[in-house]
Amino acid sequence: MSAADELEQARALATDACGRIAEFWGFTRTMGRAFGLLYLSREPLPQAEIQSRLGISAGSASMTLAALGRWGVVHKIWIRGQRREHYQAETDFWKMISGVLNERERREISAAVEVVSRAEASARAAQATVRGAARADADFVVERVARLGEICRNGETMLDMLLGQLTLDVARFRDVLKVTPRSAPPALESAPAPTRAQRRRR
Repeated sequence: MSAADELEQARALATDACGRIAEFWGFTRTMGRAFGLLYLSREPLPQAEIQSRLGISAGSASMTLAALGRWGVVHKIWIRGQRREHYQAETDFWKMISGVLNERERREISAAVEVVSRAEASARAAQATVRGAARADADFVVERVARLGEICRNGETMLDMLLGQLTLDVARFRDVLKVTPRSAPPALESAPAPTRAQRRRR
């Protein structure tokens, strides 16, 4: 096998790996393969070439590139002297990951927090009106739903921390990480005010 063939095989394998990873994370394999193709291309590519090299239809190529553009994974490039739009891959992986987390995972976890909050409100309303065996069941549901809500809210906080968008809030950090606050070290305690005699000696 020639060096050119080896290089082409490496590109094909890596492109397929990108497709598998994308599929694992809930995207289509074609989206992953399109990104992989562009990531491994030294030059921006037009849609027709992407379509041809991936063996997909024009409609599929158009929808795939539009979706990748919305996620910030692929960018349109205009090349002087060329009428057709060209595309290139985003190479900052943290930028891509944080963008997906911010758009998709944040939306899902926020929805979960909202739904569980409503469930907790309903459970507490039931708890306040029942007695006997029904009260024990209501107490159980309230305790479990409240715990689920705490987990969802902590997950939302951890996502904020991961994305670097959490303002410093000691109480929130303590709740999430279960850290007991310490007393201030002696070096940070305020010194007693000097007496009038001490001020005169200075």
